[in-house]
Amino acid sequence: MSELENLLKIDYSLVEPASITCANAFKGDPLTAWMIPDPEKRTNLRYAFEMVLRIAAQGGAEAYTTSPLCEGVAVWMPAGTKQPMGMLLRAGYPHLPLRCGWRYLLLDGRSLAYCEKLKKKYAPARHCYLAALAVGPLHQGKGIASLLLKPMLEKLDADKMPCYVETQNMKNVAMYQHFGFKLVYETCMPGGNYPLYLMLRGV
Repeated sequence: MSELENLLKIDYSLVEPASITCANAFKGDPLTAWMIPDPEKRTNLRYAFEMVLRIAAQGGAEAYTTSPLCEGVAVWMPAGTKQPMGMLLRAGYPHLPLRCGWRYLLLDGRSLAYCEKLKKKYAPARHCYLAALAVGPLHQGKGIASLLLKPMLEKLDADKMPCYVETQNMKNVAMYQHFGFKLVYETCMPGGNYPLYLMLRGV
């Protein structure tokens, strides 16, 4: 049995608690504060993650959690994954401006476009993208990230599939290096003095 089967694949019943875990993990992130300066709207960050997780539940990505309590969440996307407009609409994309603000939508769009440009340059054509890794603040330091990462990385190794990830936190760079990732490029997010580290594993 694959170790991946010890995790829970996120379906619609787990989207809400998993999105809250992701929002809590990122609410203190400086990049999040830059994108959503209004503290009241920042509490709605969970809806942005909810959209991503609804896309995963529709088959547009693979998302896993550790238990029904959703202590941690990981979202994986094969290279070249594109979500059709119908999937985005069902996932709640039209509601994001009302919940997170137009500034978030604009800056997030710019950031995603920039990251996609870098990915095409630094990641091989065939790879798996770790789109999100989040551990709830109360569960950090308990090995949750390892529980989420190791099974999928072992599967990718068996398939000889490289894995690519971006992070804005130097502490995370050291963690990913522990799992075999190599730092391939350092830059800053456009429009803000926020670092961006690109990492690759399995090549």
